Amino acid sequence: MQNKIKMCIIGAGPSGLCTAKEIQENNPNIDIKIFEKSSDIGGVFANCYQDLTLVNNPFLVSFSDFPPEINCNNLKMWRATEYVNYLNNYAKKNNILKLIHFNNTVKKISNINGQWNIDFEHNGKVKTNTFDYLTICTGTNQKSKEIPLKNKQNFSGEIIRSSDLKDVSSLKDKAVVFIGLGETASDLIYLSRNVVKSSYVSIRRWPGYFIPRYHDNKPTDLDTSNIYHAISRNIDDSKLSFLTKLKREMEYRNIISTNDKKIQSAIKDFNSSNQSIKYLGPFRRVTVKSCGFIKAYLEGKINLKPKISDLKGKTVMFEDGSSVEADAIVLCAGHTFNLSFFSKEMRDSISSPNKLYKYMFIPKINNCCFIGFVRPNLGSLPSVSELQARYLSAYLSKKISLPNQETMQKCILNQQEASKWQFPVDFDRVSHIVDYRNYTRSLAKDLKVLPKQWRLFFSDIHLWYKINFSFLYPGIYRIHQKGPQSKKATSIIKQLPTMPKKILLLEGVLYVLNKFNFRKR
Repeated sequence: MQNKIKMCIIGAGPSGLCTAKEIQENNPNIDIKIFEKSSDIGGVFANCYQDLTLVNNPFLVSFSDFPPEINCNNLKMWRATEYVNYLNNYAKKNNILKLIHFNNTVKKISNINGQWNIDFEHNGKVKTNTFDYLTICTGTNQKSKEIPLKNKQNFSGEIIRSSDLKDVSSLKDKAVVFIGLGETASDLIYLSRNVVKSSYVSIRRWPGYFIPRYHDNKPTDLDTSNIYHAISRNIDDSKLSFLTKLKREMEYRNIISTNDKKIQSAIKDFNSSNQSIKYLGPFRRVTVKSCGFIKAYLEGKINLKPKISDLKGKTVMFEDGSSVEADAIVLCAGHTFNLSFFSKEMRDSISSPNKLYKYMFIPKINNCCFIGFVRPNLGSLPSVSELQARYLSAYLSKKISLPNQETMQKCILNQQEASKWQFPVDFDRVSHIVDYRNYTRSLAKDLKVLPKQWRLFFSDIHLWYKINFSFLYPGIYRIHQKGPQSKKATSIIKQLPTMPKKILLLEGVLYVLNKFNFRKR
């Protein structure tokens, strides 16, 4: 009788949970043990600031084989607490909780004779387990990025990392300078606007492409049709750019709420104010799917400032020569991954997830995989992680084979060059950024789960229409499987809402014209 393979999964966030589910379901020869440093599942969603609202609708953050039980025509983004509850239900249904060892912090990982020695600490005691396969699911939000501040030691106020700010009430009656303008900063600025005495945001570089969560109480990610996202990524710098401008103008005119129109108008101004990157458009920039900052700006509750030049006492000085008196500085520079449990040599070889084959595999090591180490420019990470988990499961069951080292290295160079081209102003600081549709399709293609377009067109045109003209629901990669999962995914897809028909018609025209030689100026 063949001995079972022992697999260690580090992290019980969304990535770790879906990885455990896929491996347990499809690889009966593998025994799984999950190490989670906290006392609950959910990862960053279980340890975040109060009132955090997700930036994608529930069908985009849920797993394709465990859809949310909600009305497709009344979609509201979940709060973090609701999402953690969903993850708990997912874990219970798939018998994952019994695999998790809570309050276990991985301290050191060593590769000894092809096996992984894992040193983990629990209740102050360090123990070692040995595994045949290692899967890292801790993600890229483990460690706050450092922000260099001149004469930081001279600042007499508080300096707070955003990850340590769980409740904005701690900022009550304080003059606050936020540094950074990503989704976390945008949310915290809005949540604290009526609590603080005064609020400023220091922008070191221009922020990402702003996208609001809602228009007229409907999630804006409904406007992510497969047909629209299939167009060339340089469309906003092409002869067809007038059509993308027309599309966005039509969407703006379609907004009913006067307040939402004001917000979208301000967003348009911010997104186009930097002329040097205006041509890139939403397909080629990091996106900020929060308009909290915009709302606070329109209410006159936030003041824009450039990069901080110096600190003295409670005085914060900026590069434009201005200064303010501040009680606190909140650092919102984002996060990065933490692989401190590896040796320096190992850390250097994977200094960025874009050095991994398909952002998952180390070319020289065949028994280690990374799940969830990407930042989709649009779409959601959980749905990406689920496809990665399915990919790993298929590889371990020998349904997918990896190329040799030389080929993998060539593929890695190609993915790096493609990412540099698509995200020229963001690649250096967010090197793990991926194009959501293109990346998920590359995984789905290898898994042989891409929708069969022509077959669907002639056999079930309603399903074909929804797959291509509704939003990018990950369930489309379940429809060709046999069994209840396929039936459930098909049923949901047919109920998904779409954008207004005139916008979809324009997207269809844009898609067809994009196939011809009208792309370059």
